[in-house]
Amino acid sequence: MTRHLAIVLVLLTASCAGAAEKKLDRTFTVAPNGSLVVEADGPSVKVSGNDTNQVVVHMTARGSDDDLANMTFDATQNGNDVNVVMKRQGHGSWFRSWNGDGHIEVTVPKNYGINVRTGGGSVELTNTAGTASLHTSGGDVVAKSVTGNVEARTSGGGIKADTIRGDIDASTSGGDVRLMLVDGRIRARTSGGSVECSLVGTNRGISVSTSGGDIDLTLPQGTTADVDASTSGGNIKTELPVATTEIREGHLKGSMNGGGQPIEARTSGGSISLHAAH
Repeated sequence: MTRHLAIVLVLLTASCAGAAEKKLDRTFTVAPNGSLVVEADGPSVKVSGNDTNQVVVHMTARGSDDDLANMTFDATQNGNDVNVVMKRQGHGSWFRSWNGDGHIEVTVPKNYGINVRTGGGSVELTNTAGTASLHTSGGDVVAKSVTGNVEARTSGGGIKADTIRGDIDASTSGGDVRLMLVDGRIRARTSGGSVECSLVGTNRGISVSTSGGDIDLTLPQGTTADVDASTSGGNIKTELPVATTEIREGHLKGSMNGGGQPIEARTSGGSISLHAAH
């Protein structure tokens, strides 16, 4: 055996050893209005609602045999609730020094509460009715067609929500926030990106802020509100009539259609635009 062939065989052996795979597929029969809890060190998580009385869980992780042997990898039922766990046992995070990948995909009844926490992957939720809490330390958060209050948190990605019937509270340390077609109270915070929101229905209060980007709000023509908008580094424009009580460079304060719930917008480095929905 030549020296070069021996090196190739060693590399192939190491590659195969580092590419072990672990899978789990489980199905639970539940009643509506239960809840799903997902706790994970770093995989991406996707949850979708369906007209079903089952929770269907698919989990996949790749890593060394050692990594996979030293992790909690399970899905269990307690009444109508389901708990899903993909975490390294002991201290530290498996994904912190691991170059593999993990993925959790769950289908739930449409009327189901959702609580997801992952240390480093993206989180996606679609087509559910119930309270949702979506947290990740290092990826994007996406919520679509959700009826119920939504809390979205990420330390390193963007947040996108579309067609939300309920209050939404979104915060990121490093990306853009885009909350569209929201019928509820809106709160959006980012330390490093832009904010775009559109409201449908009655204004129940809007509070948005960014340290480094523009703010764009689209509102129905008949929206009632007390407006307070300020920027340290851009302009303020509005397509909707605002009876101003205070207007100066970088600051607009006044009432819209006689006043109502507050609309507050703050940016340290961009412009603010209020658009009329068409």
